[in-house]
Amino acid sequence: MPEAVLVCDRDDRVRIVNLAADRLFAGRPVRDRADLLTRFEPLPSDPEPDESVILQARDVPKRLFELRSVPVSREKQPSGNLAAGRILILRDVTETRLARAERRAFLSILSHELRTPITTIYAGSRVLARRITARPAGGEIAADISAEAAHLYDVVEDLLVLTRAEQGLLELSIEPVLLQRIAETSIRIAARRSPSVPVVRDGIPDPPAVRGDPVYIEQVIRNLVTIASRYGGPDAPVVIQLAADDREVRLRVLDKGPDLEPHEATRMLDLVEEPRGPRQSAGIGPFVCRRIVESMGGRIWALPRDDGGAEVGFALPRYDEATDEVMPA
Repeated sequence: MPEAVLVCDRDDRVRIVNLAADRLFAGRPVRDRADLLTRFEPLPSDPEPDESVILQARDVPKRLFELRSVPVSREKQPSGNLAAGRILILRDVTETRLARAERRAFLSILSHELRTPITTIYAGSRVLARRITARPAGGEIAADISAEAAHLYDVVEDLLVLTRAEQGLLELSIEPVLLQRIAETSIRIAARRSPSVPVVRDGIPDPPAVRGDPVYIEQVIRNLVTIASRYGGPDAPVVIQLAADDREVRLRVLDKGPDLEPHEATRMLDLVEEPRGPRQSAGIGPFVCRRIVESMGGRIWALPRDDGGAEVGFALPRYDEATDEVMPA
């Protein structure tokens, strides 16, 4: 096997090594676990060496290894000691870690390069739309530019989420989040983007906090409200409804658009190459929402409404302030 393997006794003295370990430590055999650790240093972001940690070789600074420690147990001895020793496994992860760092840098640069011009276009078009309202044609063009810039901004954010998820770089913070506050922010954004479509809140006014990432939760709600607004109008408001029980908090986005057919409901949250029906033409937004919500331990759904239209919602586990843990599902 390519990994270096060192078998230690209960006193952490090395007793057996494989050929890969012989080659790695040629001319300077490892005596015990402490001796092994003196030849490496943990990366600043990693914990102390325990079950698994990334280490940097002291003699070759750019060479990185993953060290895994696997305890070996045996039947209880008269001494009361259950451990017969441990197996130390060293795997060279230099190329993997460097590639990961390059991908992270690429996404950071891409995010900046895409967001900056879109933000400028969006802000500038809104200013123009307000200044030339006396000229209907010019105002309409500026409003269209502003709407498309906002849509492009959402698409870029969704693409970045998908790229991070596919590369294993989607990092979610875990903290208490009040969905009602993010819902109010989403309502204000929707009012600026689609002033002819009212978005209102319903349900309980102050549900308990959930545990998740506020930035990504806002992206989910913004996506769902934006999609619902396409089917709304002055007489068909979009409703954000909040509910909660002792396990989770639920947020539903309700619209009065086209009826959600059964075949659309089952695939609305998937990436569909050939859409069948208006609801499956929502782009990548619903799929991104599903990836985000499920990454935070929640659930998401799309259902037809009895009185027409659709309900798309999600639920996240409640934040338990006493234990700082997600309530069990």
